Amino acid sequence: MAGGLALAAKGAVTVSLLANFGWLFAGDQVLVEIPVVLIPAAVAAFLASRGARPVLAVRVTAAGAFLGFLHAFTVKAEAPNVFGYGVLLLLSTAVLRAWPPVRSRLGTTTRMVAVVALVATGLGYGSFTSRWPERHTMAGTGHGHRHGAGPSVDAADLTGPRVGRPDRSFTLTAAETPITLASGASVAAWTFNGQAPGPELRVRQGDLVQVTLINRLPEEGVTLHWHGLDVPNAEDGVAGLTQDAVRPGGKHIYRFRAEQTGTYWYHTHQASSTAVARGLFGALVVEPAARPADGLDLVVMSHVWPVGEELRPAFGTADTLTRRTVAPGTPVRLRLVNTGNNTASDAETTTFALTGTPYRVTAIDGVHLHDPADLTGVRLPLATGGRYDLTFTMPEEPVHLADLAHSGGGLLLTPDGRGAPPPVTASGDFNPAAYGRPTPTPFTSSSRFDRKFTIVASDGVGFVDGSLDLIQAFNGRVYPNVPTQMVREGDLVKMTLVNRSRDNHPMHLHGHHAMVLSANGRPVSGSPWWIDTLDLPPGTWFEIGFRADNPGLWMDHCHNLEHAAAGMMMHLGYEGITTRFETGSATGNQPE
Repeated sequence: MAGGLALAAKGAVTVSLLANFGWLFAGDQVLVEIPVVLIPAAVAAFLASRGARPVLAVRVTAAGAFLGFLHAFTVKAEAPNVFGYGVLLLLSTAVLRAWPPVRSRLGTTTRMVAVVALVATGLGYGSFTSRWPERHTMAGTGHGHRHGAGPSVDAADLTGPRVGRPDRSFTLTAAETPITLASGASVAAWTFNGQAPGPELRVRQGDLVQVTLINRLPEEGVTLHWHGLDVPNAEDGVAGLTQDAVRPGGKHIYRFRAEQTGTYWYHTHQASSTAVARGLFGALVVEPAARPADGLDLVVMSHVWPVGEELRPAFGTADTLTRRTVAPGTPVRLRLVNTGNNTASDAETTTFALTGTPYRVTAIDGVHLHDPADLTGVRLPLATGGRYDLTFTMPEEPVHLADLAHSGGGLLLTPDGRGAPPPVTASGDFNPAAYGRPTPTPFTSSSRFDRKFTIVASDGVGFVDGSLDLIQAFNGRVYPNVPTQMVREGDLVKMTLVNRSRDNHPMHLHGHHAMVLSANGRPVSGSPWWIDTLDLPPGTWFEIGFRADNPGLWMDHCHNLEHAAAGMMMHLGYEGITTRFETGSATGNQPE
C-alpha cells in the first residue's frame, strides 16, 4: 500500500507539472513513469487471462507497487529496461507467492526478514554503483558525439602565448591567513597574497597577462579559473580537466591575452565549494586599451563568510556600513560581483539595491548593453558568479548600495563623508530580457542551429558517491554520469535550460559567452543579453545560443558550488579534444 501511495503521489506531481508548465518540464518523467505503472498492470492482466487466482494478481500489484516506490523516490534519467524490470517483477511475485501464510509466526518473521533484506540489498546496490571511481577522465563522449577522422588534440596543448614578454605580470600565493571583518569577527581564511578577497588585477584589452600561482597551503591543492574571461582551454584552471591541482609547495604559470573588456573575477577551481567560501577569489578587470575616463571605478565583491557556525554577508570584508567620500559630479562605475552560493538561506541570497540616484546597468557579465535606460527603485538579483556594472553621476546627496539580505551593511557614497543612508525603496526586480534597446546580433532564435541540447535541473532522493541524500541532477543524472555535450568547432549551438527543482541554479558555461534568446517562452525584447552565468529560479526556463569558437573541454555547471560538489556538473566537449588529466580520490583533483 505504501508503495502504491508513493507511486500515486509521484504521478500526481508529474501531472501537476504537466498542467502548470507543460511537456518541457515533465515529459521525460512521463516517459520514465509509464513503464513503472503499465508493466505490473500488463503482467496482472496476463495472469488473469490465463486463469490465475485473483490473489496472484494482487501479489503482482503489490510487487509492482514496491518496485514503483523505489523508483519514485530516486532520481532516474530514463525508464527501466522493460525486459529486466519484467523479470524482476516476476521474481518478486514468485517470492510473494512462495511465502508462508502470514497467519503463522514463521510467515510473519519470513516476510519481515525478506523486506529488510530487499531494502538493504537495494540500498547497498545503489551505494556501490554510485561511488565515483578513484580515477576518471572527463573527456568522455556524449550527446551529439561525431567521430572525426582527424588526430586528437590534448586540452593541455591549447595554451595562451608561450613566448613574448608579458605586458602585465602578477604572482598570487595561496596560504592560510586569518582575516578580520569590519565588525571585528575573525575568519579562518585561505588567502591570495595574505588578503581576501585577493589582489585586484587590472589589465588593458590586448595585454599579454602572466600570472604565477604559488601554493603554500599546508594540505590543499589550488588552481586559478578566470571566471567569465574566455581564455584558451589550457589556461582555464579546472583541476582534473585542464591541469592537475597545484599541490602544496608547487606553482603553475598562466598566460593569456585579455581580449575582452569588462568585469570578471578569479577563483580556485579545486574543491571550490570550500576554498572559495574561505577566501580564494579576487577581482579581474579588463579596461579598454585607451585610457579609461576619469571618475570612481570601484569593484564591489559580495561574499558570505563562514564565521564559526554563522554565515556573515559582506562587501569584501566589510560586513558593516562602509562610507566613501565622492565629489558631486564624479562619474561612478560600481562593478558588482556575486561570489556567494545563493542557497535557500536568506544570508546567501544576493539582491542589490541602489538608492539615492538614477543609474544604469551598463554591462552584464562583462558585456556592455545597448542604450540602457535610467533605473530607480528596482531590486537587482544577481546570480552567483554573475556581474553587473552600474553607472551614474554622483549627486549632491548620499547614494547607498545595499544587499537586501543584510540590512546593516552596504556601501554609502557621500559628498562630505557624512549623512545617513537613504531609505531602500526598491520594489520589483530588474528584468534584463526587456532592458535597453535591440541592436543587430550575429544570430537570432530563428537561425539554423547545428546542435541543440535540453538540460533539465531537478532534485530528488538518490545516491551520490555512495551516500543517499537529497540530490540535484542534470537530466536525472549526477557527475560523473552526465553525458558530455559534444560539438564541432564552428557549430551554432542552442541550449534549453529548465529548472524544475526547488532551488536556484546559476548556470556557468566556461570558455564562452552565450546570448539569451528567450525567457520562459518570451523572446528577449531589449538589448542583446550576453551571459556566462545565468540564474535559473525554480519553475523557469531559458533558451541560450552561442558559437562554438573556443576549442577545448569546458565545464558547464551550477555555480552554487555546493550543488556542483554534489554532482551538478557536466561538460561541453569539442570533437577531437582529449585530456591527459584525471579526477577522483586517487588523483588529488576535485574539479568543482
